[in-house]
Amino acid sequence: MNREANKIAEHIIDISGVDVFENCRKRKFVEMRSLLTFMLRHHCNMKFTDIRDFYKLNGKSYDHATAIYSLRAFEMHRRYNPLLDKYFDIALLRVRNKAKLRRALLNHIIDYTKSKDLKRLLKIVDTLPLKQLDGKEQKQKKRDTLV
Repeated sequence: MNREANKIAEHIIDISGVDVFENCRKRKFVEMRSLLTFMLRHHCNMKFTDIRDFYKLNGKSYDHATAIYSLRAFEMHRRYNPLLDKYFDIALLRVRNKAKLRRALLNHIIDYTKSKDLKRLLKIVDTLPLKQLDGKEQKQKKRDTLV
């Protein structure tokens, strides 16, 4: 797991040109650490204490509360810095399990979506084709729900 985490960190450093392990509070450093924390949490399934240990092993003073805050702040950083989504997409192309991270990002976006917009989002999702389960195609009628 540490090996995969190191690869993700290297990708983010390479893509952004920002050393996420540097003890700096400038916005671009904080945003890239937030992106790294998001990817470590959802791609590597690391606990917050594991994320803390990972940063400390790489020379960055960090604690689990900082990791929690960084993960929660990821959505705010995404809204104000469109480059963060591009960096995420590029890093995503370089990791193996892309679907897992895409699902995590969608769940994250849903968590920060206004409740009035969730109904609109559900209508969009209901038009998407479904995967086959047990070799059988799922019926659209069974999936529709009233919200």
